Amino acid sequence: MIKSIFLFFCGALLFINCSKNNPEDTSMNPSMEIDSMDMENLDPMAIVEIIGQFPSEIDECSGMIKVDNKILSMNDGSSHTLLQEINPNTAAIITSIKVTQISNMDWEAIHYNEGNIYIADTGNNNGDRENLSIYTIPYHDELEIACVDTINFIWPDQTEFVSSNAHPYDCESMLVEGNIATFFSKNRNDLKTNIYRLDLDTETISKGESLSIGGLATDATIDPSGDVILLSYLTFNGNTFINKINILSLINGVYTIKEQISISENTQIEAIVHIEDHKYLLGAESENNEGGYLYSLDLEEFYD
Repeated sequence: MIKSIFLFFCGALLFINCSKNNPEDTSMNPSMEIDSMDMENLDPMAIVEIIGQFPSEIDECSGMIKVDNKILSMNDGSSHTLLQEINPNTAAIITSIKVTQISNMDWEAIHYNEGNIYIADTGNNNGDRENLSIYTIPYHDELEIACVDTINFIWPDQTEFVSSNAHPYDCESMLVEGNIATFFSKNRNDLKTNIYRLDLDTETISKGESLSIGGLATDATIDPSGDVILLSYLTFNGNTFINKINILSLINGVYTIKEQISISENTQIEAIVHIEDHKYLLGAESENNEGGYLYSLDLEEFYD
């Protein structure tokens, strides 16, 4: 296993050095050195299995939730405000749900808690947004549901709003527990994730701890053990991705990294949802303007 992981990383680095592509969204700051990666302490590997390809309507699956045994998918930065119920065995769309009284500038995270769907409009690739939002939508088993509350905010430590490719103010991961929304930032400067907590009652937001995850945080969910499963990826060229599961424990109100697990698939995986036990579904963005792919992931061996 260690040998196969080593060959995987070596292949990725060879591809990086040979590539002539220069995409906008590379996850490493140019000042960072490739040889800073620790090749002697490689993460364990989790093997994912492909379930199927999403229809073209889901070309950028950015988040998924489980509601009443239904899997709802959210598309990244679409012009519409739809959620798609998908078949977890085929990736086909079962039906579409229209969300009203809401806009979609750059939806990036979704969470279900205590009867409400929460959507984070926090996509901020250039780091210059001053209009981040979290929407509260009571869930009903209907084809149209409405947003009843919007909280607009900015990151409390951000004082300048200048467009940049390397900044710590993008965000694609959110959890909601009780009246607290927790955000995990996507940091292209140093590949850490900054953790922010927003009180949904008082609408006050604070910056907390930072974690060195060595990648870009892209979605989060909660394991039955109580651990947070934080999904992240690393890419040097925009075509080859090294995906990772970061298992986080909450100790005295502060998150710490319990374990990091690499994922066998090297496409851009941006969504994770818990299904049962230690089993999950993963959603990937499309590489060719068609539908992305739906995968299954079982972390049972890491909890034995």
